[in-house]
Amino acid sequence: MAAPPAVAAAALLAREDGRVLLVRHRDDDGAFAGRWSLPMDLVAPHELVEEALERALRKRLHVEPGPYEFAETLYLVGAEGARVVVNAFACTGWSGEPRFGGRDYADAAWVGAAALAGEPEAGSPALGEALLPELRTWLSQELGAEPPREPGLDAAPRSAAALTAELAEARTALLAAFEALHAGGRERPLDGGWTPLDVLAHAGSVEAYYAAEARRLLELPGHAWRAFNDGQWEAEQRSRAPLREAEARARLARVRAETEAWLGPLAEEQLGAYGLHAERGAVTIANRVAKIAAHDREHAEQLTRMAAGPDEAVGARATGKP
Repeated sequence: MAAPPAVAAAALLAREDGRVLLVRHRDDDGAFAGRWSLPMDLVAPHELVEEALERALRKRLHVEPGPYEFAETLYLVGAEGARVVVNAFACTGWSGEPRFGGRDYADAAWVGAAALAGEPEAGSPALGEALLPELRTWLSQELGAEPPREPGLDAAPRSAAALTAELAEARTALLAAFEALHAGGRERPLDGGWTPLDVLAHAGSVEAYYAAEARRLLELPGHAWRAFNDGQWEAEQRSRAPLREAEARARLARVRAETEAWLGPLAEEQLGAYGLHAERGAVTIANRVAKIAAHDREHAEQLTRMAAGPDEAVGARATGKP
């Protein structure tokens, strides 16, 4: 049974220029080691959340609390799946200049909307993937900034019909690239140990996984997207009997039929349902379905390289992170 989530209180301190205070946890600081977050402290058993908040302000930031009010409950996921429920409070006044000691945090900075959106900002660190994605999404909304999203997918079609057409076009390209290979070479390792049939099998597995995770975005608002594990898939693939071409094609067709049956009835507002990706920030159903098509296109290019000859294909495996 999974351990129950820890509970923490976090302080949202904002300056007059709109920048908020973020802190970077020490590299040995448990679930959030090396990550940027709001200043926070765990709530001890039989302790009020407000008491933990005031302790974080006084003991960790060395400021005297002023007025504050509850702002949001955030569900954060740290290292090895550790879960922390964070009650964030907007602090509208405090006395003193925030400062910290090495025992509490590794760094601290006042950060504005541009830095949250992944853009250079004078005086702010490059947060990158070190900022907890759930926190980035919420703060971006609070400061009126758009969180960074996966390049090339922000303009994803917003209707189910358009997404279905994009999926069909990408799948056609994938199969055309496969069929361009000589039949005798479709089961021969050509790319880092991968055969063209492995590519088809991988495309089907990724689509099935993506569709399942996308359904969770609709069923569980704010669902934390779980990335596809390429290494685990490859290890399992090697332990199975070699795949036949007819089997690979049949599975691709079956998975696609299931995806289209689920996608077809979705309304635009449902396609906009979003969750949180550890590397991409906020992602929507439309974005993730578009990623299925992008993944097919990546592997179509891989197969095209395979057709050019093994010397050109070595090390060219499509490894775009799902």
